[in-house]
Amino acid sequence: MSLYDFTYTFNFLALIFSFWLGAYLITRNPRTTTAWLTALTVWSLGGLFLNVLLALNPPPIPEYRPSWLRFLFPFWASGAYDEGASAWLQGWSVAPSIVFWHHATLLMRPGPLNLWRKARVAAGYVVGIAAIEMQAFTQIVFAVEGGDPLYLNSLQAGPLYSFFGIALILLTVTCTVNLARSASVAPNETARHQLKLLTVATLVAGLSGPLSLIASGLNLFPVPEVAMTLILAVFIAMIGYGVARYSALVEGRTIRRDFFYNLMLIAGITIFYVLATRLLVLSYHAPSVITLFIPILAIFTHSAMTLAPRLLDRIFYPDETRRLRSNLRSLSRLAGEGEVFKDNLNAALDALCSSARAKYGLIFTFADGQARSIADFRWRGAPIEVPAQTLFADDATHVEAGRFQPPLDEAALLIPLYAEAEQVGALLLGQPSNGIRYADEEVERVLHPADHIAGVLLIERNKRAYLSRLTEVAEEHREQTQKELPSVPAEMVEDALRNLYDFSFLADTPLADLELVKKKLTGNKTHLERGKAVQAVLLEALEEMRPSRELPPRDPPPREWYPYLILRDAYLEEVSNRDIMLNLYISEGTFNRTRRAAVRSLARALTEMEHS
Repeated sequence: MSLYDFTYTFNFLALIFSFWLGAYLITRNPRTTTAWLTALTVWSLGGLFLNVLLALNPPPIPEYRPSWLRFLFPFWASGAYDEGASAWLQGWSVAPSIVFWHHATLLMRPGPLNLWRKARVAAGYVVGIAAIEMQAFTQIVFAVEGGDPLYLNSLQAGPLYSFFGIALILLTVTCTVNLARSASVAPNETARHQLKLLTVATLVAGLSGPLSLIASGLNLFPVPEVAMTLILAVFIAMIGYGVARYSALVEGRTIRRDFFYNLMLIAGITIFYVLATRLLVLSYHAPSVITLFIPILAIFTHSAMTLAPRLLDRIFYPDETRRLRSNLRSLSRLAGEGEVFKDNLNAALDALCSSARAKYGLIFTFADGQARSIADFRWRGAPIEVPAQTLFADDATHVEAGRFQPPLDEAALLIPLYAEAEQVGALLLGQPSNGIRYADEEVERVLHPADHIAGVLLIERNKRAYLSRLTEVAEEHREQTQKELPSVPAEMVEDALRNLYDFSFLADTPLADLELVKKKLTGNKTHLERGKAVQAVLLEALEEMRPSRELPPRDPPPREWYPYLILRDAYLEEVSNRDIMLNLYISEGTFNRTRRAAVRSLARALTEMEHS
């Protein structure tokens, strides 16, 4: 393959990938500023690939050039048609890509976009706009001296080349510093991987500056044009890898199958349009330049079909239907995708700890009597393993000084993670950054996300249970349980409460074998009478939980009444959960935790009544 063929083919493939990657970022994250800036960055670099392709195969000089055509191609110099093929190399400027990426890296820095950072963003845009204007309307940045467009040396440096060149190189260095600093304070391992990859990618892209200086500024030796575009293509490829592998530059989690599915779909569409345009060129002598522009338009139109349903749904469907259709589209991308469990936990913990302003956070899961940390937020130490019983709790608990040994001695809040009636893990938060103790409203704010984390832990644990063989461990646990004093399981009590008025169901539960129930069956011992006896025993145990004979006339009632009132209203009076929460002025998370604790208390009360 000749240098011409290799340069043309490589730049065409890089052009297609850069325009697709930008469209993918925007269609999957239309409300994310960083995604938009990154898309603009790769699109601007795609313009450089287009420069090379137009220089190698310049379009024919039109007989009539309307004045408005200038607004469609604002960066190309007005004399590009008349100065030869090499003039197309200075068409699309590199300045926009550097300025957009500089803005994006500043947004990735932790903390708000303060006045100093805004000033740096504005200065970058000023330099970029000046470079574009000078390159488009004058020859004081680049001067076309003729030559072979296959080599960078065909563009000679103008009087202001060194000024703008050094300014753009400094912006690239600033981008690298921004990313390196962000990586050093990243809250979790996934974020660090993302930012380190982007740092290396920016360093690679920065090599294009010295290369341009060698070719156009100093003219030391011939530099193939493909060497420059290869560096920029590696930068774009690393961004694409970061999006697919680490969900970089996007909100939430990128579905890896969706990424490659969409890439292969666009590749097939591009091949189809390339073949169609080549047929037009060969059969009808159409300008060969359509081979470049029609595939690009195809990428944008097909990518826009992802956003079009969202816009049209706002016109034709009400809110509920629109949300349903959006969820179905998201589900179609999720189908068949194996999510990265640890990455998801880190992302959830990051959001939770940032909301609570916690200095650090740890998620523990229980296994074999040990609690092991499996996700962390701003934790610089090694993974922690402690006895599981040290993290057992019925509800969110403020940690007193000295409860935990170093390095957990500065922990401030322990939140048990319950799935139904079982604690599957624990969330441990360090002290808040603005104090030494969490306020009640801060604790309440993190309880709802903690419930979702508990559900994720339960799903992951069940998944692993299917993949591993724990028969011997389960048998040992069963033998150990038999040696202990028999107790009434909380799950059994909860099932009975949910069917409190179904006497047939109650008669078939193991609760019917309790001595308490048998003593109530003095005469008639029919199946239904046995169910009625179980109900009577449950109601007696429920009354044992009553704090006092009379309910104080307060609104809301005292907190010690919550367990009794929730069980009585939910199961005996059949009041809806929403109404109970409104009557007690509690959140859904508090209601669920109090209900679980109340069921366990009722089970203990039945056990004590049985053995008394």
